[in-house]
Amino acid sequence: MNYTLTLTRWHKVAERLNAGSKEREARALAALTATEVSPWNKQGVEAKAEEIAARAKSDLAMIESATEAVARIRAALAVRNVQLGISERLAQADAANRRVKLYRELLEKQDVDMVRPEDMQHVPSTAGADETRDFLRLSAPSVTLAIADRALLEDLRAKLAHEQARAHALLDAVADANREKLELELDKDLVEIAGLAA
Repeated sequence: MNYTLTLTRWHKVAERLNAGSKEREARALAALTATEVSPWNKQGVEAKAEEIAARAKSDLAMIESATEAVARIRAALAVRNVQLGISERLAQADAANRRVKLYRELLEKQDVDMVRPEDMQHVPSTAGADETRDFLRLSAPSVTLAIADRALLEDLRAKLAHEQARAHALLDAVADANREKLELELDKDLVEIAGLAA
């Protein structure tokens, strides 16, 4: 049966098929490898074993069909993603977000206690000493230098704002592209598991 769904919805269908497959994998594995009976309970074992085997075979067939459907869905999504530039936009958004994280961290770690290199000559030699420090430690007092000047910090603020806006725009474009429709065939036995049964 053919379905025309958005790319986002096809992603959900693939997730549901995978979840349904995992549930049935566990059930089939238990049925075919871990079915135990007591040695004294011999009555009706053959019939019960046939019933368990039939359900496991049915589960295996569904797993095979679902995993094949997921592979087809992912392949079709990959082709469509390339056509729409989704992967490229996601890569660009990831790069922008990494820069945003760096710029934000650099800006947030600027501290009022930092000293400009040109002001070091005015800093007393006891500055940065920890009054409660352990006298057994042999570490010298230190002062954190403010290496980034005002121009660099302003540049970082501007870049932060620009990259945030760029990342949002790219992710919005991805969201818009994921509303595109794609028609694929899905086995009627998988419709309920895929969440497409009306």
